[in-house]
Amino acid sequence: MPSDASRGESKYGRIPFVYFYHDGVKADAAFGLLDIEIAIQRRGPRSFQFEIYCVGDGYQSGHGSSKPQPLAIEFRAGARAVAKAEWTYPAVLDGRMDPFGFSAAIELDEADFRDIDSALLPSVRGEVTICLD
Repeated sequence: MPSDASRGESKYGRIPFVYFYHDGVKADAAFGLLDIEIAIQRRGPRSFQFEIYCVGDGYQSGHGSSKPQPLAIEFRAGARAVAKAEWTYPAVLDGRMDPFGFSAAIELDEADFRDIDSALLPSVRGEVTICLD
């Protein structure tokens, strides 16, 4: 990560998992995103690219999608958010584990790129379909 390290300096991080639960059911996740890899890469003067890769985990009790809200990723320098990316991830299917990836340009200035020290995934809602068979 990123897809081509030779294209420019990058900031990279990993988040082990994000799970989505049906309202009121905290004991069994409906679906998740696993082994999330996130990068921002300089692609030229004042040009940056955001990339995300993960595994959609539909091996839980249901499947879901980002239909209500895309996954949000905030890039932070200390307590300050310096950039935000959103990803409308594909449907996570019940009984499957599928690789997902996404890449898009992201607005960021050079000083903020140098200062990025973390990424935060704010709470978002997913659309969940529970599969009980």
